[in-house]
Amino acid sequence: MRSWDSIYLWDNSASEYVDLEFAAADLVGAATSLIGETTDKIYMGLDQKFDSAYFELDTQGAYNATPDYEYYNGSTWKNLPLSKTYAFDSDGVVQWRMPSDWATVLLTDVEASNTNLKTGTTGDHTSGTARYWVRVSCSTATTAATMKRSFPFPAYNYTTPTKIAAFLQLRQNFSTTTSPSISEVEDIIRRIESRIERYSTNSWRPNYRHEELYEFSRFGFVLKRHPVIKLLELAIWDGSTYNVLSEGRSSDYYCDNATGVVPLTRLLSIPFTYTRNAYTWGFGEFKRAIRVNYVWGRDEDDDVAAGMVEDVATKLVSSDIISNYDYTTMVPQGTDRFSLDQKVAQWRESAEERLEELRSTRLWVP
Repeated sequence: MRSWDSIYLWDNSASEYVDLEFAAADLVGAATSLIGETTDKIYMGLDQKFDSAYFELDTQGAYNATPDYEYYNGSTWKNLPLSKTYAFDSDGVVQWRMPSDWATVLLTDVEASNTNLKTGTTGDHTSGTARYWVRVSCSTATTAATMKRSFPFPAYNYTTPTKIAAFLQLRQNFSTTTSPSISEVEDIIRRIESRIERYSTNSWRPNYRHEELYEFSRFGFVLKRHPVIKLLELAIWDGSTYNVLSEGRSSDYYCDNATGVVPLTRLLSIPFTYTRNAYTWGFGEFKRAIRVNYVWGRDEDDDVAAGMVEDVATKLVSSDIISNYDYTTMVPQGTDRFSLDQKVAQWRESAEERLEELRSTRLWVP
């Protein structure tokens, strides 16, 4: 799973940053506190654009309903155009539409102190690496949330412009001045990854499914996408509202994350208000009565197919670049045994064969 390049809590009372990178990635470690007062802030940074962030909490926070989520546009911090908000009051996901003017920046001198910022060429201090940042603040902080885990939803995940340049043996990496530019290569990567996911019905990055509806079965149901990273909420319609159920084998339901099967651990054959009697509940009283929110996707760190996915994406992106852009100033010309046209044909044939191997057939109960 792709981790944050950098994630900090700005602790205003101590006038210093708290590095949360290890805590965000370490599943078995102790939870760490987040925003404790209104002057604290969370900074989340990545070397590429991202459109969502996931948080798993140990202690639920109590903040204002809509925290402020901001991005840096090259000169100032602006509000992110949120499509789904998140208030650190449960495990959940915040989503936004990626701004066109999002710019990279170093965190040096953003706050009153640079204490505890990572140093070096890959750090966030002077001479470090400029990143895309999201800043979170709250106007009300009653109870500080404690975080067990957090990760970004990167715009692309299977290959990178640097890997593409290395595969093509280019004289230089892609940049804002090359043809294609680095942003154009990133767009091609996103398109190719979309095709891989659509064709294979699998994904090797985190994805969020919001309010999917299912028919009720008293024995359980199967999620449309798996493996499941986290089932965030399961609720059942009672005729007037959704009742949120509790997770656990001794509670209302549990989730087999590998298969997406969600057994209902109780038959729930009690006279809910929306049943005609105890024996008809779950047999069509309400259509699409189950509502589910969940995060799904394969983890490239432990999935055996991750290397194949990178190979497919790299070859298909490289083929598109050679076929559609003026590469003559970038690609070295020598005494190659095969012409570029032959190489492109071989790359595409190889990628299509491997893509077929990645394809899955999914069956689920509607």
